[in-house]
Amino acid sequence: MKNLLSNELREIFIKYFTEKGHILVAGSSLIPAGDDSIMFTNAGMVQFKDYFTGAASPPMPRAVTVQKCMRAGGKHNDLENVGKTSRHHTFFEMLGNFSFGDYFKKDAVLLAHEFLKDVIEMDMDKIYVTVNAKDDEGYSIWKDTVGFDERKIFKLGDETNFWQMGETGPCGYSSEIFFDTGYSEAGHKDCDINCDCGRYLEIWNLVFMEFNKDRGGAVAKLPKPSIDTGMGLERILRVLQGVKSNYDTDVFIPYINEIDAIAGKRYNSGDEAYDTAARVISDHIRTSVFLSAESVFPSNEGRGYVFRRILRRLIRYALKLNISLENLIYLGNTAVIVMGGFYPEVRDGLTVFEKIISEEYDKFTDTVGQGIKLLEEKITELKNKKEKTVSGGFIFKLYDEKGFPVDLAVDIAGENGLSIDLKTFGELMDIQKKGSKQKKEKHGIPDMIPGIPKTNFTGYADIEASANITGIFGEDGEPVRTIEDGGFYYITADSTPFYPEGGGQTGDKGHIEWTDGNVSLSASVSGAYKTKNGVILHHGRIFTDGASAGESVLKGPVFPAEAKFSVDKETRRKTASNHSAVHLLQASLRKILGSHVSQQGSYVDPERLRFDFSYGKPLADDEIRNIETSVNEYIFADMEVKVEELDVKTALNSGALHFFDDKYEEKVRVVSMGGVSKEFCGGTHVSRTGEIGFFKISGESSIASGIRRIEAVTGLNYLNYLYVEEDNITNIAKLLNSSRADVYNKIIKLFYDYEFLEKANEELKSKLNNFEAERLIGSFKTAGAGGVKYLISKFKNVSGEELKDLANALKSRSDFPSGDSAVIFISNLNDEKLVYIVSAEGSADASKIIKLINSEVGGKGGGKKDFSQGGTTSVSKFGDIENIAGNIISEVLIAKAEV
Repeated sequence: MKNLLSNELREIFIKYFTEKGHILVAGSSLIPAGDDSIMFTNAGMVQFKDYFTGAASPPMPRAVTVQKCMRAGGKHNDLENVGKTSRHHTFFEMLGNFSFGDYFKKDAVLLAHEFLKDVIEMDMDKIYVTVNAKDDEGYSIWKDTVGFDERKIFKLGDETNFWQMGETGPCGYSSEIFFDTGYSEAGHKDCDINCDCGRYLEIWNLVFMEFNKDRGGAVAKLPKPSIDTGMGLERILRVLQGVKSNYDTDVFIPYINEIDAIAGKRYNSGDEAYDTAARVISDHIRTSVFLSAESVFPSNEGRGYVFRRILRRLIRYALKLNISLENLIYLGNTAVIVMGGFYPEVRDGLTVFEKIISEEYDKFTDTVGQGIKLLEEKITELKNKKEKTVSGGFIFKLYDEKGFPVDLAVDIAGENGLSIDLKTFGELMDIQKKGSKQKKEKHGIPDMIPGIPKTNFTGYADIEASANITGIFGEDGEPVRTIEDGGFYYITADSTPFYPEGGGQTGDKGHIEWTDGNVSLSASVSGAYKTKNGVILHHGRIFTDGASAGESVLKGPVFPAEAKFSVDKETRRKTASNHSAVHLLQASLRKILGSHVSQQGSYVDPERLRFDFSYGKPLADDEIRNIETSVNEYIFADMEVKVEELDVKTALNSGALHFFDDKYEEKVRVVSMGGVSKEFCGGTHVSRTGEIGFFKISGESSIASGIRRIEAVTGLNYLNYLYVEEDNITNIAKLLNSSRADVYNKIIKLFYDYEFLEKANEELKSKLNNFEAERLIGSFKTAGAGGVKYLISKFKNVSGEELKDLANALKSRSDFPSGDSAVIFISNLNDEKLVYIVSAEGSADASKIIKLINSEVGGKGGGKKDFSQGGTTSVSKFGDIENIAGNIISEVLIAKAEV
């Protein structure tokens, strides 16, 4: 067998299949484009799905790819097994060759056999294959055409040898190729290919795409039989490199080595708990960096929730090994070193990863970490009592009071051989949800209006209409018997042209007019809302001619009462313009920043619009300008805005954008603008893009980890925006005693003046540090028989960075003590926070000292052996901190010196 490294194997695989007439196609994103049946790309064939179904014509008959994949969440989920076995990963690479109606089973088998036998020279005596028991053709090809030993061909059922990508889509019989590693994780000596102990390692899956499964479970023949194969890169490397675990190959060893160095332990030295943690950390680090590169961000739903689970698991195992946040970030850089050559996008992911892991680490240690401690105490208590189940009530309390995730509780309990009473937990969650719902219904907009029929919305076609009022309700949602002039009420009707707030669009404003007997009434509608049972509420003040404000004008209203409903035309027009602009904005963002950008929320009203989207970094000035230009080009093109009502399946197949997790009615509205935008949308829109007028971005900001927000104005509101900007420039010019035209030059001069003063200030600080170092050098104390030198000093309103600079100035002196030493500086910042640093030399360990200080003062922080830092809000400890630090020195340095 050839002993190949990962880069060599990728190159050899690509070379072999391109020489066999396959076209090299770049691997796709981890986020499936236009395919909501799966959460992540989990196989090489995902990007070719439309070719297999016949929905699109392939531009080539054969293809070869190296595809990055994920199996964590959804039908294919390996997350729980990662770390426990030698072969499971959340992120992995799939080498694949594909035929789109070109060659089929025979050639697929022959190509695979030749590659294994002649190209990478595998030991074919250790190769075994499986076929579907119903696939006589596949069995015959292996036995008769290849001449493979029939004793090593196993006929298995659909559960193992019928492959499908998701609940729906292309599928077919498969033939799996296994390698007998001779090593069983369970210690088995006599087992066969049906055993899951890891001895027989699946290295290649040949899928014979013959069928397509629809949402109803029906299976039909594909128009052209095709081939989809997948070879796990990590698994084949394990075989070629002659190691017992995927984690011993060159794609994982760099991570393992770094973890060993940080933790001060050695992988594969008999400590299974450490080995499991090292495997989890190495796998989850590279997964996290790749997801960061794809602009996936932690959240509480969908892909973001899967990412959050991975990060929590990563942090939990890192804390078990005392691996700090700084070292997790350092490990992220290993992903760039190992994978950046073949996947250059991972370099961009590192910066995003640093921000994400920092935020998630703080959240975990602040809240989740407390929950883990309580759960572990409960588990110890249950084990002592020889009980096997954690009560659902205890887990609910953790969730309710600490925000502790139940899936993490299940993981931790499982690791300790315990289960959780999820039935009771679920019942308690249901009770809580019902309570929240009842509380919500007592305040604000009524959630339901019982007894009132669903409102028919007619506002797409008309903004004025006659309809029957079916009820008038107070702000508490209760029917009223008496109306006071000028009072606020909710009005319901059998139909209305008023658009209710929803889909990110504010509700319409306008007027309702009707009579009750001899009384003429009108309602000034300030907003429209829709209840869960489909009733549209018109909220506003009801008036009558001739009555004084607050006077009772109507008793016992009778319904239905015919009324005239009039939507404010200008308000509707401006709102529609902003909503259409949002669609053009999303199209421009996906065009300029990439198709991985996805909507996270939006809001439009007559005055402004905002759009939230997934993106890992602030937009550059030129990107903002390009986006603005793109939207305005679409506006000036005066494209037709086409609205269609389609069944969901047709709408999905049309490629219209929609929210991944939303549930839709059987019929949906699809709004298209030229050939640039197509989205599911129930809102109101202009009829042509030219009606929007002009588009201007007024702000771009971050609203959450990995979520950006763009705010903008359109039409005449742009003029108001310009007037404000002009006033700002005028005011700045006055402050600078400058003309408007000379503002820029004045600011540049101030900037250079500031730079000069900043440099002078740094020089002065350096001199002060040297003076302070001169004062402190004689204050070192000696601890223990070993002569360890240490210095502890307190300061007021000196930042952590300044403390570090002072420590460096001290250490740079020629008379700084040689040998083992520790310098501890503490500063009180405005009586709001304490910061402290430890700088160590020789055998003294700053990270251990900082950890002990943290435990004494309730602080957080960490670092490396030579330098660590921390902080706490317990400012009351400042008076005693020298004694605390001194005691710690005695415990750590003196004990170490005397050993």
